[in-house]
Amino acid sequence: MISVGEETGRVDELLLEVADFYDREVDYDLKTLTARIEPILLVIVAGMVLILALGIFLPMWGMLDAIQG
Repeated sequence: MISVGEETGRVDELLLEVADFYDREVDYDLKTLTARIEPILLVIVAGMVLILALGIFLPMWGMLDAIQG
């Protein structure tokens, strides 16, 4: 791109186009990255909630079994 810009005398315009292209590419990559990370984080948080709930309810069920017999 730089050599083409030097030949045509429009280096500044071509460098701005390249910068815009890379800005759009980075924005797209960030959007796809967050779209991929979001479900993974949801599963991790759900697993933590499940472990917390089991930590609370398992002892309660054990006490109920001991009381009932």
